Amino acid sequence: MIVLWLGAVLAFAGCAGTAEPADEAEIAELSVPAGVAPELVYVLDGEDLVLAGQSVGVSGDDGLSAAYVRESDAATVLLRTERDASDPSLAACADLPDAGPPRCVVERGDVRVVLEGDGVDVATLRTAAGTVRVPDASTLRALFADVPAAPDAPTERGDLPPGDGAPVDPPAAGG
Repeated sequence: MIVLWLGAVLAFAGCAGTAEPADEAEIAELSVPAGVAPELVYVLDGEDLVLAGQSVGVSGDDGLSAAYVRESDAATVLLRTERDASDPSLAACADLPDAGPPRCVVERGDVRVVLEGDGVDVATLRTAAGTVRVPDASTLRALFADVPAAPDAPTERGDLPPGDGAPVDPPAAGG
């Protein structure tokens, strides 16, 4: 009886560590104002990699870019998401050779998640690639905590002359 109860407690405790991915409406609420398409929001869970909140932003037209830093030596893994195969020469992270620049791609349906390492070895990049996922609600809030909303229209500059905005430079002596 005690063994069954202990097994049930341990099984429940194991489930508590895995959170459900945020739904698309939750993701859209935070990503769309930042200019990121909800279907392009992915994160990674490196055991010693921490999200650099100020690095989160738009990549390309509507992809996500986020840097993860290893605090012990400031090594980084940059995560970028995209829709198309802009660089077909990228190897899948599982097939990444041990030599060469640590840069690879993880496919998630129609989404490409590109990982680039700086100061990390290939094994670290492969491990990080294995953790790429849609964020849960708390990770999603942390991801977009420092991201300002994208402006609806370009910012008007008050220092440009009227017309096409080209500076007025009348000819003068010597030129």
